[in-house]
Amino acid sequence: MATVKAPTDQIARFAAWHLDLGADRVTLYFDAPDPAQIDALRHPRITAHACDAAHWDKRRGRPETHQLRQARNATETWRHCSAEWLAHIDVDEFLLPPAPMATLLAEAPADCAMIHLPPVEQLSGGNGHLFKRTARAAGHKSTVLSDVYPTFGQYLRGGFLSHLEGKHLLRAGGKPRAERVRFGIHGAFWQGQEISNRVHWPDLPMGHAHAPDWQSFVDHLAFRRSKGSYRNRDKTGFRLAELIDFLEESEGEAGIRQLYSEVAEATPDLIARLDAHGMLLRYPLDTVTALKRHFPDLAP
Repeated sequence: MATVKAPTDQIARFAAWHLDLGADRVTLYFDAPDPAQIDALRHPRITAHACDAAHWDKRRGRPETHQLRQARNATETWRHCSAEWLAHIDVDEFLLPPAPMATLLAEAPADCAMIHLPPVEQLSGGNGHLFKRTARAAGHKSTVLSDVYPTFGQYLRGGFLSHLEGKHLLRAGGKPRAERVRFGIHGAFWQGQEISNRVHWPDLPMGHAHAPDWQSFVDHLAFRRSKGSYRNRDKTGFRLAELIDFLEESEGEAGIRQLYSEVAEATPDLIARLDAHGMLLRYPLDTVTALKRHFPDLAP
């Protein structure tokens, strides 16, 4: 499931990809509902919720932040989910399984409540098929980041622009409906405590198309700096927030463009450095074929 606020084509690609993976149902909560968009995305295996005033009036009011709205929507979906597992991810995140999802999930331990999906960040200009891992995921210490990203590596957590926490699949089948489970953005809680009986599956990554091209990165920059993932919430250290502030003040857009080019673009040099350190993932994220199958009217 996902809480979405994006162009129709992007939402359709997200839904089509996961339908192709075998999802029983894709549940979409439209954060800024447009009837025409919802109508364009009608599908027998998609459940759409228009998060308008009437929607929130029935649910104790609209949370102020998008993060809280996402968590509230995910918790509601879990409580009504009839499938065995529920993934709470964003519209720019894609499961990248190495085998059929049904086969993988059948191998989950019976006492496992949650499966962690480690993030891999999509590179721009790689036809959507190139992703990078964090240094830690490849078995390296953070010191290697300066080798991979010579100018900016020392300032980036894991070498990523986006989050390192990843997302999760939470077991839903066979639960009591009154179970006291609550979703967060990167996890879930039972009776107020973070769920601990979970497994980490490094071979089932979550591909994050966080900044698939320069224009998309620029378009989302202001929001991410003020309300999203680029904030330095604990106000400690020199992190991405401070780095972007510094580059903007000292070099303007050219400085921010240099950052993007070094860490997010699939240049031959970056691909070679990532490959040499075991930090490159090649995966055929073919959303066009999935789109043609499920939403032919929206396909290019």
